[in-house]
Formats: sequence, C-alpha cells, structure tokens
Amino acid sequence: MRTKRTATLAALSVGALFLGACGSAGGGETAESDTTEEANLASSISLAISQAPDFYNGGTSKSNSVYNTYVDNLVHTNFSEYSPEGVIRNEEFGTFEKVSDDPLTVKYTINEDAVWSDGTPIDFDDVLLNWAAFSGKVLEGEAEIFEPSSNNGYEYLAMPEGEAGAKEFEYVYETPYADWENLMIGSLMPAHIAAEQGGLSVENDGEALIAAIQDNDLASLKPVAEFWNTGWSYAEGLPSLPDAALIPSSGPYKLDNAAGGNLTLTANENYWGEERKAATESIIFKTINDTEVVQALQNGDVDVIEPSGPTGDTKDQIEAIGDTVTMLTDTGMTFSHIDLDQSENGVFKDLKVRQAFSKCVPRQDIVDKFATPVDPEATVLNLREYQPSQEEYEEVLEAAPAASEYDEVDLEGAKALMEEAGKTEPVDVRMLFSAASQVRADITALVKDSCDQAGFNIIAAPDAQWSQKLEELGSWDAALFAWAGSGLVASGQSIYDSEGVQNYGKFKSEKVDELWDEIARTTDADRVLELKKELEEELAKDVYNVVLFGNADIVAHNSNMEEVVYNPTQSGVTWNAFKWTKQA
Repeated sequence: MRTKRTATLAALSVGALFLGACGSAGGGETAESDTTEEANLASSISLAISQAPDFYNGGTSKSNSVYNTYVDNLVHTNFSEYSPEGVIRNEEFGTFEKVSDDPLTVKYTINEDAVWSDGTPIDFDDVLLNWAAFSGKVLEGEAEIFEPSSNNGYEYLAMPEGEAGAKEFEYVYETPYADWENLMIGSLMPAHIAAEQGGLSVENDGEALIAAIQDNDLASLKPVAEFWNTGWSYAEGLPSLPDAALIPSSGPYKLDNAAGGNLTLTANENYWGEERKAATESIIFKTINDTEVVQALQNGDVDVIEPSGPTGDTKDQIEAIGDTVTMLTDTGMTFSHIDLDQSENGVFKDLKVRQAFSKCVPRQDIVDKFATPVDPEATVLNLREYQPSQEEYEEVLEAAPAASEYDEVDLEGAKALMEEAGKTEPVDVRMLFSAASQVRADITALVKDSCDQAGFNIIAAPDAQWSQKLEELGSWDAALFAWAGSGLVASGQSIYDSEGVQNYGKFKSEKVDELWDEIARTTDADRVLELKKELEEELAKDVYNVVLFGNADIVAHNSNMEEVVYNPTQSGVTWNAFKWTKQA
C-alpha cells in the first residue's frame, strides 16, 4: 500500500505559539548589537550539538531531524523560514503572491541573482524536482519512488508548468490548502546535482530532468530519486563530507569539512544577498553529549549550547558560571511523549492495554522532576495540537473530556484493564529513547517503577540511532521522544493519519483521518479550532500516545556574542546564526 505523507518536516503543529525568551543568569538578556570594529571580531563561532548531522538533504523520511535543521538553516534558503515571530518571508530569496482563489493559484519569483555556491542559478529546475520529491505523485505502481518526510500540501498541487532555467512559476492547487503561504519552506535541493548523479544530462539548462518529470519517465527518474533519497547522506558519526561538488549551498554558509562528528561551515562567497550575508567567517558544530555541554561552554570549547534535554541541574550549572555566559530560558513548541506500537503484532494493539499504560505512567512526577526545575510554570500536557501557554488550550481541553482521563496515576485501574485484556503475566515493553539523553533514561526509570506494578515489565532500550529505529516496527514497543513544532495548521497530519509516514506506531482511525483531511483543506481559523477539538477528543479516546509535557528550553552563550536570539520553533537557535558575531 502506498504510504501517505502529509506533514511538514518532522514537526507537529501546536498553533501559533511564538514566545519571546526571557534572560537569566550572569549576563541577563542578549544585548542589542553595538557598532564594533570588524578587526575586533572572532573569525569563528562554535556551537554544541548533541547528535551529529547525517544528511545534506534534510527532507527525506530518514533525515528529517532538528540536528540536520540546525545546519540547513545556514546552507539552504527558500521563500519562507521559521522565526521567533512565526513563519516569515525571505524576500531576499524571492517573492510570491496569490493571484487566484478559484483555483487557488500562487505566483512565485526567484531572485534573479540567486545562485548555488557553484555558480549554477537557482531556478525552476530545483522547484520542479522539489515538487516531484514531495508531491507523492511520481509513482511506480502504488509506491512513491522518492522518500520524503511528508507530502506537506504538495499532494494538492498540480504539476507546476515552466521551462528549464525559468525564475518565475505558478503553483495551482487542485484542492485548497490551509498552509499555502508556508508551503515553500525548508530545503530546496540542487536539481543539477541530482540529475547528473542520476545519469541525466545537465546540458541545455537541465532540460533532460524537466522532460523526465513532465513525461513521468520512470526509467530516467528512478536513479535521480535514489540519489535524492540516499546520495546526500553522511557516514555515521560524520567522519567526513561527500565531495564538495555534490553539496553546493544556497545559503550564507557552505559545508567546508567534517571530522569526528564535528562540522565546519564557511562563508559562501557566492551568496547574493546582503541581509543574510555571513557575519562571521565560520560556524563550527561540535557533537557533544548533553551532560557535557555546560562544561564545554565554561571551558570555552564552544560558544553556544542548546541542550536537547535540559534539567534543573543544567540551569544551576549555567547560572554558576557567572557573567561570562548569558542564558535564555522559555517553553517552546516542542513536547515530550511516548508513542506506542499499535500494529497487528504490537504490544499496544489492544485499547485496554493502551489505557492501562496511560493510567500507570507517572506524568505529574515526571513533570515535577524534569520540567518544573527549568520552567516553574510547567504542567502536565493533555493535548497534542496545543500547549498550555496558548489561549485556546483550556477551551480545547474542556471540549475534549477524554484528554483529562489520565491526570492521576491509577494502578488498580490499570491492573483491572490488563486483566480484562487477558494479560495474566507481565507484558514486556521495550522503551526506545536516545542513548545520548540522561533525561530520557531517568524518565524511563520512573515509568518502570510505576508501570511494573500494573502488569508491565518496562525494559530500557537506549539507542544512538533511535530516530532511524522509529521506522523499524518490531524493534521497539514504546518510544520516548519529542516532536518539534512549526506553528502550521496541518503539519501534524502525517503523525496521526492512518497512513502517515510519521505515524510510527501504526495507529488507525477513520474518524481521525477524516478530520485531518478537512483541517488541511480549511482556511477558516475558527473552523479549524472546532475541528481540532474533535480531533483531540478522538486521539485521547483511542489513546494515540501518552503525552507528557511541553519541553522547557535553555540556550546559553558566551556573553561576548551578539545576535543570539531564542527561537521556540523547530529551527532552533541557528535560525539567524548568519548574524552572530563574537568579540575576539
């Protein structure tokens, strides 16, 4: 069966939650930039990252992670981008406008000067390849030959018409799409590289690739798709980079070199814009375990940290460093949860078993130990599309009573449900989580202490490649991780849709599918709210997963730096790293 892909990036829509970061610890809030002589600025800035990037193409189903996004922010550009103020337009790359409502038609114009770092123009060739990759319409039988993270509104698009090398094109929607203004976000990939590596001629301005897509020439397109899917991957641990000719940049920085999990970007000398021009010659990403990043910051080994699982201890350690470091804290758009294998042979196929597990997970205890020390306002999360800090949260929660059924631990109730399900012996539950996260390990231990009393046997299953294991049903029973939010209306669809590529536990609900289909086609915000109330009730009633809390975020940086701004969206702190500078 063809897999349906209907989300944007590896992200969940939690509404328009765009918060400003508050400053704390030695140095207070980031100061506004002062005029500084260039001679006094450092030539490089280093950033700690807890997992090495593994793909130049962050749009595949296997590469769609925040660790790749941190880098993508600087080496790829598009018409829109995620910022602390929400999704904003990048008119340095190009402009767009709606020219018709029936059918919904949007005209795009790419900056005439926009080029890849190898000098090749960014044009319609790249756009048409992007459509082919994400639309889900280039099929061999029922299977997509491209493997994107989502179909993200592209499934509603007719194939865009245009000529090789053109700088203007139109998107015509066969069905209205709620997030049409934000469709062109994320990474465009260089069509000339994919075509060449796929065996197509790149002479005559890419006409061979354009013709292959327009003619649905699968024999020609399959090698291109194979390269798009896997050819831009890095070896595990990032010991090196692919040939520089294969990885041109469209952003202010370009990939320069890698070794031992560390990645260096250098300024793109062929970047055409001024607003996003690199302010510092190089940005270095260093792979460092979250438990060691504060020490690395204090020692001066890195200049910026954004731990993936900050704790109260993390906050205390940063505060203890003193005035040489500035800390920004807030609750962003990311939330932690436990997904459940509900497939045909899954431990959690039976609703009663899912309900029992929900009753034994000590959610308040988890919040008290791992969220409140960083954010005193942190609470147990009961919804999936909204955070407690949003004004709609309480209204939606009231309209979805099933979402509040598991507020307190009920071991006796859990035991009774396990008996009703015929589970007379303890049920093994292998809980997958990142091997690099001590917080995830500690949360798993709390779940084990509680749920082992209710008829389960929780088995910790840390894995360095946990994100890739999510697609391997049978290798885990429960998965503890977080979704990073985007603020878009329909971006969560493939997480919950029965055929969604990010529905790792294979949850199925015809009602949920119908609701998502309507949400994705709805441009009326009031109607979306009513539909999501129904959606939240269905997801809670069927126990899609166990939601825990909205993640509290910490960004800390060398106080000699300028322009570091907390970003609650999935793009993370590097959303504007091209502006960063540091006093030497």
